[in-house]
Amino acid sequence: MKFLSLVALLTVSAVPAFAHTYDKGTAVGGVSISELNQTEATRRLTRELAPRLESKLALVVGNKKVYRRRSDLGFSLDVGKMLAQAKQQQVVPIAFRVDASVASGALKRLTPDLTTEVRDAVPIYVKDEVQIRPSIVGKRLDASTSAARIKILAEKEPTRTRFDLAETATQPKVSSDDLKGINSVIGSYTTRFNPGKIGRTENIRVAIRSIDGKVIPNGATFSLNNAVGERTKARGYKDAIIFVDGKEEEGLGGGVSQVTGTLFNAALEAGLPIVTYRTHSRPVVYISLGRDATVAWGNFDNKWKNDTGAPIYISYQIKGRNRLKATLFGKDLGRTTKIRVTSKRNGARDIRANLYRVIYKNGEVQTNEKVGSSHYKWKADDED
Repeated sequence: MKFLSLVALLTVSAVPAFAHTYDKGTAVGGVSISELNQTEATRRLTRELAPRLESKLALVVGNKKVYRRRSDLGFSLDVGKMLAQAKQQQVVPIAFRVDASVASGALKRLTPDLTTEVRDAVPIYVKDEVQIRPSIVGKRLDASTSAARIKILAEKEPTRTRFDLAETATQPKVSSDDLKGINSVIGSYTTRFNPGKIGRTENIRVAIRSIDGKVIPNGATFSLNNAVGERTKARGYKDAIIFVDGKEEEGLGGGVSQVTGTLFNAALEAGLPIVTYRTHSRPVVYISLGRDATVAWGNFDNKWKNDTGAPIYISYQIKGRNRLKATLFGKDLGRTTKIRVTSKRNGARDIRANLYRVIYKNGEVQTNEKVGSSHYKWKADDED
């Protein structure tokens, strides 16, 4: 009897772990493992649940969405976890493991598809009306943070099929709110330049890039020098013809005065208060006498004020090959202007001029003003 009992004990002890069978009615991820042992259950779950790895998940950043398979994102079945739970309960949900490094690599490849480029608000014409094309906040996928987020959520909520990914945001320089109240072109002016003068043309391009897209809030004063900055070679400015005491000389930044004068005249046409301006020492070919304006860094500036009750947006463009156009978008106040210049020649190269402006509002004279005076006095270029 003692011998038989010992044989029986040895027989029970020799039963392998996989001899455990799961209770009748046990299901994992919707797959029955009823009365199967662990090895059989592992095989069945691996076979029956494998298609779930090929199901696609929605990956979302902002208003962009793409779909990728779980297997592409480093998902695998966590059969061990599912079977361990099946020993305690009869209905067990599917469980995944996620390799975050695989997920991160897959997401990095998706970055172009899930990137929204930042866009500034800008006034545009729609059927001859000025409207504001709204700004867009730039959004770019943060792959590593998103991979960690997917791992946490997928392992906690294995049936989840949508993942809102982590992103980095870039705010526009000009938002839609910045342009609230703009509904019209309030002033514009065009001048022509010689594109064959390479250095001067490049200086014009550099200067207008600093001005185009500027927003002048209501009540603020625009400064040409502040907007354009110091004219240096490091900032891309070239040598070109400038006027020094009425004579033509090579100097850094030649051409910026045409940028100044063109915008100055757009402000004149808009009826904006002119704070300060200065004409050249001799007449220029691109703007009529008395309406030109020039600047010198650290010396004199061109300034005008926004008194419209709304922001002003400056559009500054080169049109075609040789036209320079400054356009001021703002609030329509019913203003129109009439500008005139009187001049008196005191000698071959000595002219005095006066600049006048009448501002009308809804057809009624609002302001009749003398904007300023100028004195052109110069020597011929071959004179000492």
